[in-house]
Amino acid sequence: MSRLCSVVLLVAAAALAEDEDPSGTVALQLEIGKTVPVAAPAGSAILCDDPSVAAPEFTEDGEGYLLRGLKPGSTLCGVWLGNQKPGGLYRVTVKKPAPPAKDGGT
Repeated sequence: MSRLCSVVLLVAAAALAEDEDPSGTVALQLEIGKTVPVAAPAGSAILCDDPSVAAPEFTEDGEGYLLRGLKPGSTLCGVWLGNQKPGGLYRVTVKKPAPPAKDGGT
């Protein structure tokens, strides 16, 4: 029973955190192992509250940034411009990949 209460509390805390994101926060959803581009000028830094859920990385050409989904969950990621000036917030929700569709035995 205590385990169930713990899970319920964690889910409720995550839902409250998403409801309380600052105005202008962009919602991003992706699957484990997938990436999504993030608008950030060269020289910016991207920090995520929980880097085990999503992590920033450079694009192949090194000119931009991506966020990669690492495990299921939700994290708030912020873009920091030069001189520690905020440059945008992203609520990143990572989900497990959908199972492959079955062909129906045909």
